Amino acid sequence: MSAHATLLLALALYTIVAVHAFVRAVSRTRALSRWAHVALLVGFVCHTLALGQRWALAGHFPAVGLHDVSAFLSWTVVFVFLLVHAATHVEALALAALPVAFVLALIASLTQPSGRSDPILKSFFLPVHTTFAFLGYGALFVAFAMGLLYLIGERELRSRAPRLFYYLVPSLERCDTIGGRSTVFGLTFLTLAIVTGMLWSHAARGFFFAGSAKEWSAFAAWLIYVALLVARYRSGWGGRRAAWLGIAGFPIVLFVFVWITLFARGAR
Repeated sequence: MSAHATLLLALALYTIVAVHAFVRAVSRTRALSRWAHVALLVGFVCHTLALGQRWALAGHFPAVGLHDVSAFLSWTVVFVFLLVHAATHVEALALAALPVAFVLALIASLTQPSGRSDPILKSFFLPVHTTFAFLGYGALFVAFAMGLLYLIGERELRSRAPRLFYYLVPSLERCDTIGGRSTVFGLTFLTLAIVTGMLWSHAARGFFFAGSAKEWSAFAAWLIYVALLVARYRSGWGGRRAAWLGIAGFPIVLFVFVWITLFARGAR
């Protein structure tokens, strides 16, 4: 089976599980049944196999061009969701993670892999730097989603009339705790991504920082999340304020991702 066919199989399974989770959420039951968990794991295994096949075919880590980046980021979202779910059992997160994973996998399936061939892509730093960066994106996405869940839960409590997704939303305290920890993990991985990116630049071009728009945008996103964590843990901005901070910070990371994917292809 080709890498594209394996990716399509993963996409089909993600679609089924995402629709299943939404239907069960509307009916006010658990978001994921046992068979849905199995289907998601099978889809993740297929997705992992597709990335491995693409890596072998391209001759370098599959993180170049819209196809590869979308496929790998989709894989990362599912991976982070599985880790967070295993640790917290917060099923409401599936309603945010699975649609995002589906859309990214769909983009990957509809675009052509990059044919770019460059010795720099065979560097040890490409898989290390990219993995750190995408794990950071995934963790900050969880912080973003938990911020949304916090605001939804708070609104439902104030209305005193529970509605659609209220029964799936964890307590406000758990939303705040998971969101805060996810932000810490996200910033840690972004820091490691910046460091390995600088090492990669030095190994390839002889200097650590070129001053490109891509590098400045990544550094700006890092500074914003440092400020958010300082506001959270040193200024006592927990709860609702922290939820809004987690929501407001993620578009910066999203901008960096879009910039690197679409407008900085020639960088590095």
